[in-house]
Amino acid sequence: DVWQARANAAFAMGLLQDRRNVEPLIAATSDQAWQVRSRAVWSLGLVGDVRAVVPLTVALKDSVEKVRTQAAWALGLKGDERSVEPLIAALSDASPQVQSQAAWALGLKGDSRAVEPLSFALKSNSEHIRSQAAWALGLKGDSRSVVPLIAALQDTNAHVRSQAAWALGLKGDSRAVEALRMALDDQDEHVRKQAAWALKMRGLQDRE
Repeated sequence: DVWQARANAAFAMGLLQDRRNVEPLIAATSDQAWQVRSRAVWSLGLVGDVRAVVPLTVALKDSVEKVRTQAAWALGLKGDERSVEPLIAALSDASPQVQSQAAWALGLKGDSRAVEPLSFALKSNSEHIRSQAAWALGLKGDSRSVVPLIAALQDTNAHVRSQAAWALGLKGDSRAVEALRMALDDQDEHVRKQAAWALKMRGLQDRE
């Protein structure tokens, strides 16, 4: 099919990571075939050029889930603050996969605007989104996330609890000490290990 040739071309441009290909790739983000749009968005994520940011934010609203997910991933690789608000909006996407990828992308941003939306994402119905939000909050040097992360130590999903413990270990906030000590008795081994690590980070590990 003709679209396959266009998709392969977009893919090849991404591998080359040549800025001269940015404009053709931007044009390809409007292709009629979603497969071409997805490849173009992926490739723009690999090319370090700020011209890609606006077209990628537009792709966050594509009608196809895979394109939107790819756009969130690509924007996570861009150090441009213009992507923060669109990624925050993507946390409310109809697709859990897009939401999770947006949380990942926001974790890589140093912008504090994402703290409250990510904290709210800890209450998502999707364990994957909750886990990704906890991870992202761990990378934020903002104390507003401490209380929501402490609450996440009581999550029904062990992976979310483990991520919350890890995130709190990076915070170094005394408000988390008691909750982390209680997590040493968690039924899940990984949660117990992360809680022990988190306490060790503060020099407060007092038991194996």
